[in-house]
Amino acid sequence: MALAGHVKQVLGLDFCPSGVKVATGSDDNTVRLWDLRKKKSYYTIPAHPNLISSVRYSDCGDFLFSSSYDRSVKVWNLRNFTSIKTLAGHDEKIMRVDVAPGGSMIATASYDRTWKLWAPGSFL
Repeated sequence: MALAGHVKQVLGLDFCPSGVKVATGSDDNTVRLWDLRKKKSYYTIPAHPNLISSVRYSDCGDFLFSSSYDRSVKVWNLRNFTSIKTLAGHDEKIMRVDVAPGGSMIATASYDRTWKLWAPGSFL
């Protein structure tokens, strides 16, 4: 199945826990949310001022994390598609964000040769 929509390369992808939705992050600075049953994008988030390097759903699927070359991670509420938090602290572009099982922590990895663990109070 080919899903077209981004105008530049896709750099990150994650399946929603339900298995019927996918989030993609792109060099076009957007996150697209896809419904695999309908085979189309149902929402586009103008997420960051620079490319999105990775995306990751929370275990419940209600939140999405996007990392970017703008040196930040944004936390998105997928019920209303709003940014609820921006995490900053790296000195260089962030390459990856990941969520621990149960959402107890998130981890970020950066070109500044560091990785950071973020406690729940810092991102929700």
